[in-house]
Amino acid sequence: MKPLEMIAEASIKAEKLRVQTQVRQSHLSINGRPDKLTDELLERIEDLEKWVDKRMSELIIGHPAYPWFSKVKGIGKENIGKVVGQIDIEKCNTISALWKFCGYSVENGKAQKRKAGEKLDYNSNLRSMCYRLGTSLMRTKGVFYEYYCNEKDKYQQRYKNQGFKIVPAASLPRTNGKRYEQEGLISEGHLHNMALRKMIKLFLSCLWLVWRQMEGLPIREPYPIDKLGHNGKIDPWEMIDRQEKEVA
Repeated sequence: MKPLEMIAEASIKAEKLRVQTQVRQSHLSINGRPDKLTDELLERIEDLEKWVDKRMSELIIGHPAYPWFSKVKGIGKENIGKVVGQIDIEKCNTISALWKFCGYSVENGKAQKRKAGEKLDYNSNLRSMCYRLGTSLMRTKGVFYEYYCNEKDKYQQRYKNQGFKIVPAASLPRTNGKRYEQEGLISEGHLHNMALRKMIKLFLSCLWLVWRQMEGLPIREPYPIDKLGHNGKIDPWEMIDRQEKEVA
């Protein structure tokens, strides 16, 4: 196990344990049963998490793709570390392979999902970290957010042209406690999720290309950005917000 891989795994586990302990502490407090042991455990976990994340911030600077992703607005050393630290780029010899490992592939026209009784064909922790990274890209409103907005506009226009009515998710009817889209309706949230997913896949595509190039590994030319529906390829170095300034 490489140092960054080990530290990324430790960071994810420490975060989960901290959240579990915080939930326990909250429940005990609500019920008027404060517990010193739980308080001490949480304090020690928080110290460990800070140390682990500090080490990850130091290690990520040496990553082969750091010169690229450090210039993308919304990419922090912790969130990108938890993504690249779980990826073996040598095993992902195509962009599609990376998408699949991250849980962002399409199978029979549908996104990858858990199937009862079947082993996952993707890394669920990595999928969660990719989603978290995607929301960070949106919040900071950089070049990837602009891409998201453009793709969302395209989806809206496409569905309008097909006669769909776009409605707030809260207005959808329910069945068995869950909201569903009636024929001819599509929710704003559905369009958001499709555009967000496409943005994340573009980031992963750019990451794959830069990382493989930096490692001297073979790539496809032109690389399969066309699977995202683009006529021409997108240069990862055009998808940056900074020139020399590094991520804090």
